[in-house]
Amino acid sequence: MKEVLYRIFVKRQEKYWWMNILVPVVSIFIALIVGAVFIASTGRNPFLAYKYLFGSSGLIPGPYFKSHFSEMLIASSMFIATGLAFAIPARAGLFSIGAEGQFIVGTITAAFFGYYKPLANLPTIIHLPIVLLMVIIAGGLWGLIAGYLKAKKGINETIVTIMLNWIAFHLIEGWLVTGPMKADVATGVSGTPYVSPTAKLPIILSGTRLNISILIMLFLVYAVWFLLYRTVFGYELRAMGYTAITNMEAPKIGGVNTEKRIMQIMFISGAIAALGGSFITLGVLFQYPPVFEGGYGFDGIAVALIGGNEPFGILLSGILIGALRTGATSVQLVKIPKTFPAIIEGLIVVFIALHELIRYLLVKAITKKKEGVSA
Repeated sequence: MKEVLYRIFVKRQEKYWWMNILVPVVSIFIALIVGAVFIASTGRNPFLAYKYLFGSSGLIPGPYFKSHFSEMLIASSMFIATGLAFAIPARAGLFSIGAEGQFIVGTITAAFFGYYKPLANLPTIIHLPIVLLMVIIAGGLWGLIAGYLKAKKGINETIVTIMLNWIAFHLIEGWLVTGPMKADVATGVSGTPYVSPTAKLPIILSGTRLNISILIMLFLVYAVWFLLYRTVFGYELRAMGYTAITNMEAPKIGGVNTEKRIMQIMFISGAIAALGGSFITLGVLFQYPPVFEGGYGFDGIAVALIGGNEPFGILLSGILIGALRTGATSVQLVKIPKTFPAIIEGLIVVFIALHELIRYLLVKAITKKKEGVSA
């Protein structure tokens, strides 16, 4: 673990390597201060607001901590999935914002194979892996569409993934959920039928909804880190990212099949995002509802940026965003809209984007302090 943390945060060539840890922390702290100013400007008590927000976030022990903690981890698993889905292409110099569409493709795929009668009588140990495998394939293929068009036709992946998001949304909610996959009217169920009990994610904390989704994501975080820093694939991926501005000419000259890698990267990205979508179906809603409240894919961009596009950074930022969302409802007790945590998220991203300025100011302040001491 020490080596992992070193590779994430420590840069040998940097004098102030610990800034890689301090800058995100300071950015979050500044965002909270600015958020407090916004709250105070409305005539409400920011300290009370943060007390309710973090008291119900699942990060701080207190009343109903077990419930809040489980809900925080459930939400975090989805944010981590979409964060990784954005970060992997980003490290290769690709700006893919298709996690939203891939996420809901995973959600509907899990619903279909979750209630599909020929599979419903299988034991969980067989049924659940089949569902997850189909989700991975469906999401991966959805991501591969953009990868193929980028690699073979040179079409901008950002434009394609935006279009695919809307196609997925309208295809699923405008046709599948109200047509071929609609639940039988006689059951009184809206949306798709409920998945079989054998397709549900096993609970790991009794008395809560916490399931194995967070364990799956912990494994994936390590797997993605290993892929990036311990394999030839990861080396080539990062090399593509470093040379993206020159159309990846250096890796091409070095023998890297960039077209193949782009398609593989987009497949992996789509598969991970879709896996996150399956967590809602198999661990929370147990169906695809008539109206799906999405946004996880777009939130994943914020999670990745806060986490510096690093797997373990995304793990921490995913937990942070999951905590903010879990405590969001509680702030209404002090007459603050539950959307306020989303403002905090936005502020954090803004200050993370200004990380070079924050780093400069911190280094300047430290240098000035040292000069004053030496004098």
